[in-house]
Amino acid sequence: MSIIKIHLYGKLRRLAENSGSTDDSIIELNWNENETLTNLVNKRLNLSFDEIGEIFINHNPITKFNVVIPSEARVALFAKGMYLLCGGQHLKGHGFIEKRDKEVDYW
Repeated sequence: MSIIKIHLYGKLRRLAENSGSTDDSIIELNWNENETLTNLVNKRLNLSFDEIGEIFINHNPITKFNVVIPSEARVALFAKGMYLLCGGQHLKGHGFIEKRDKEVDYW
């Protein structure tokens, strides 16, 4: 059976068993075929998108909530209010990531 690894940052670390500041706060869940990011966040993690600042799947920034999560995916969730350094700020500076009041298709 395939799994997905969810890496949690900032205040979202509270969801992981290892949630210390020096721990790798990772949750491993069984992968569900055709599961969307919305279902994963809202139903399986019991989170709201209002709590999340940035989302990456397999190191790619995500801007649409209805994206299907691939098998063996690495999902990174950053708490709202965290500021990404270097690459993250570069992406924001060029408009690839913006405040998400609604879904946006940048590509």
